[in-house]
Amino acid sequence: MTPAFARAFAAFLLLPAPLLAQATLPRPPASAPSPFADMVRPAPATPAVSTVPLAIALEAGTGRLMTLPRPALTVLAADPRVARVQPASPTTLFLMAVAAGRTTVIATSEDGTPVAEYDVTVAPSRAAAAGAPPAPVAMPGAGTPPAAPPPPSASAVESMIRRMVRGAERVRVEAAGRNGFVLSGTVPSAADAQRAEAIARAAVGDGPGLVNQLSLLSSLQVNLRVRVAEISRQVSRDLGFNWQALANDGNNFLIGLRTGIAGGVANAITGSLSGTNSVARVGAGVSSSRFDINAVVDALASDQLITILAEPNLTAQSGEVASFLAGGEFPIPVAASNNANGSTISIEFKQFGVSLAFVPTVMGPDRLNLRVRPEVSELSTEGAISLPLSSGVVTIPALRVRRAETSVELGSGQSFAIAGLLQRNSNATNSGLSGLGDIPVLGTLFRSDRFQRNESELVIIVTPYLVRPVSDPKALGTPTERLRPASDLDRILERQQVRRGGRPEPIRARFDAGFVVE
Repeated sequence: MTPAFARAFAAFLLLPAPLLAQATLPRPPASAPSPFADMVRPAPATPAVSTVPLAIALEAGTGRLMTLPRPALTVLAADPRVARVQPASPTTLFLMAVAAGRTTVIATSEDGTPVAEYDVTVAPSRAAAAGAPPAPVAMPGAGTPPAAPPPPSASAVESMIRRMVRGAERVRVEAAGRNGFVLSGTVPSAADAQRAEAIARAAVGDGPGLVNQLSLLSSLQVNLRVRVAEISRQVSRDLGFNWQALANDGNNFLIGLRTGIAGGVANAITGSLSGTNSVARVGAGVSSSRFDINAVVDALASDQLITILAEPNLTAQSGEVASFLAGGEFPIPVAASNNANGSTISIEFKQFGVSLAFVPTVMGPDRLNLRVRPEVSELSTEGAISLPLSSGVVTIPALRVRRAETSVELGSGQSFAIAGLLQRNSNATNSGLSGLGDIPVLGTLFRSDRFQRNESELVIIVTPYLVRPVSDPKALGTPTERLRPASDLDRILERQQVRRGGRPEPIRARFDAGFVVE
């Protein structure tokens, strides 16, 4: 074996196996199927969100209401000069074609994942192309920016509003100026009017060229029925002993205990003192010509339950304020001026009682937004002030006020309540003989206890109604229309002052009265 042959044979053995296979085995043709193709299973692919956009074709000046597969947070149009988007809800959006061209609309969720993607192609408007000259096309490289697309016509905006807004068949859109519109006609509710205005404003842009003169078909009169109920309870308990030792030496010299709960009721037993309380209490005493001893036992329990009920009924127009007051006014002196002759006092009046103020707003055929401000106030001596004047001292009372203010949205005939306005006061009084009242067990005979508790609760129930005026005046009546004065026989036998019956005969004159008699 020659050295050259040995070196060539060694180099041949050192070749890599794949290269050796490529060199020795012929490559099968690309079209020949593999005999093992049916035995090989491909690995499962990871599911991915489809990024194939949905193709949408529109005409300039038209629009469409798009429904998304799931709620979206952000919606973006790549070229707003071609198409604009206006979200209507988390799952719907308005797509409005502005000018001829092509753009992409992408909607993403809160976490940034794509919800939907649309490939929007806008064709030129046939109505605009029929009467308008073709827009100049800027040549590439000319250095001039492309002209802005023309705004949609009034007829295109009107057609878009009628397709996207419920009950907008009577809406009219007229051109005003170079880039403005005037909306007129009627819509069912305020929400529909806002939706129509949003569509028109998106077509106009940010300019102030939009005049909204839409009116509503639904009733704008709101009747509010309010029931104000206040329950006040006062519980008092008196229990104890009160001694009165009276010494009489015949010379009108009296010694007695006048303090305590029963200090003013000695006249109920002996009649020797002029008391101020006429309620008789249980007592016992020993009386002689020169010495009297009276022991009065207080055991009085009382419960007082007071209910105040007011039912104001108000009717107001949507967006207007209506108020009500059932109570009174009390005077307050106010210093008007201070000159060399002295101060001048004027009088101002402050309202108190049950008051109500509300502002209704009609949102739809059966939807109301309501701002309510009920208030219940009463005069109180707690916190009252006294003013010294030249003619005397004037005491100005204070007001105890409970007020609530809220804003809710509800349907016609639905009610809501404002409750939890509670007030509780407790007062305990102990009185007795010093020293003797502190003795264990026996000290109870020489002291009196009084406990008083006041509780009050205020509940306000509000019910709004959408109402319309009554065309027939006979449909409305007063509570006294079917009441007649009772006869003498009814008053004697049945002890009734009025009796129920049909409507009384109207009072008419026996002659023709008036300025003109036909």
